[in-house]
Amino acid sequence: NPWKLPKKFLSLGLYIGINGCSLKTQQNLDVVKDIPLESLILETDCPWCDIRPTHAGFSYIQTIFPCKKEKQYNKDLGKMGFCVKNRTEPCHVAQVAEVVAGLKGLKVKEVVDICCGKNVCELFGKLEKRSK
Repeated sequence: NPWKLPKKFLSLGLYIGINGCSLKTQQNLDVVKDIPLESLILETDCPWCDIRPTHAGFSYIQTIFPCKKEKQYNKDLGKMGFCVKNRTEPCHVAQVAEVVAGLKGLKVKEVVDICCGKNVCELFGKLEKRSK
């Protein structure tokens, strides 16, 4: 039963982190769809957990980041606005939010506000900008 472990985590009051690899199979999508938004944290699991065209969740992606086929990231690549092909960067959390929103029939902003805002602040506390 794919719901056994998530159900146990939820019963303990824990959050469940979702990344690109979590969105690989239809069975995983079915589980994510049923997890309450208030219990989800979105993440990328950088650097190797992208949502690939072969993943069940790929059809929900709206944002595509330009990529170059490089062996590793370098500052020049970043300055030109490119990611390394098949490497997950922090910006890719937007794609995770798009898949969750699509699964739940919600707007991406609503998913981001709850999963990346409210839930993260509840888990880690309000983050304050440090002065140098």
